[in-house]
Amino acid sequence: MGFNIVVLMKPVPDPKEPPKFKPDGTLDRVSMKLVMNPYDKPAVEAAVQLKETYGGNIVGISMAPPHAVDAIREALAMGVDEFVLLTDRRLAGSDTLATSYAIAMAIKKLWNKLGKIDMIMCGIESSDSNTAHIGPETAEWLGLPSVSYIDKILEVTNEYVKVKRIIEGGYMTLKVKLPAVLTIAGTTYTPRIPTLRDVIKARSKPITTWSLDDVNGDPSKVGLQGSPTKLLRMWQAEMKRKGKIITDPDPDKAVDKLLEELKKDGISLFVR
Repeated sequence: MGFNIVVLMKPVPDPKEPPKFKPDGTLDRVSMKLVMNPYDKPAVEAAVQLKETYGGNIVGISMAPPHAVDAIREALAMGVDEFVLLTDRRLAGSDTLATSYAIAMAIKKLWNKLGKIDMIMCGIESSDSNTAHIGPETAEWLGLPSVSYIDKILEVTNEYVKVKRIIEGGYMTLKVKLPAVLTIAGTTYTPRIPTLRDVIKARSKPITTWSLDDVNGDPSKVGLQGSPTKLLRMWQAEMKRKGKIITDPDPDKAVDKLLEELKKDGISLFVR
């Protein structure tokens, strides 16, 4: 039957590198290496599996600085067919509401281009802010139903999608009318590791760059002026650990000393 699927992917700062901050306390994304948000990888995997089963086309969308192309290439190597990078200086400082607005405007433009979009997928959250807002907020801007924390897609037709959703203490099964926005949890869909051939092939896949004007976005709804939430300060946590080294030639006495120190710290152990 073939589905047109849009996958939202956020390039995030590489966790292997120390964070860099601007004078206002926000992350300096321009000077940091960006990688694919790990929480978005299960969403890409779910979309690729649907394409492999039913056919169709997958288009990725990211809102990020221009140098995010390396992170985008990873999604292309995993099986995304083409990608749209929404980048504009006026988008800098956008909170989740402003970001979801800009992404929704890009989806509308893409919708007009493709003629239809069946599903919009994304991860449950991003590793740099962990708000879990973008999926549901994008759905609101588009006027579409949304389902969060999806463990598995059970059935898909041209009219609806049936999903298994994670809830507190268990699961629930939902049947949702298409088109819909789905946020995918990393519980069932294990992201594939691209082969060297996939990586090389991804270099020839198209990446389209759009500005805010290209998607007919309202500048008053993005950036700092369009963000009701203001980030006051962000800083790196200081890790301070106070260690104790216990030595004794007699192992039994060393264990007794360890238990005594733990007891002083308020830790009770039951040893059988």
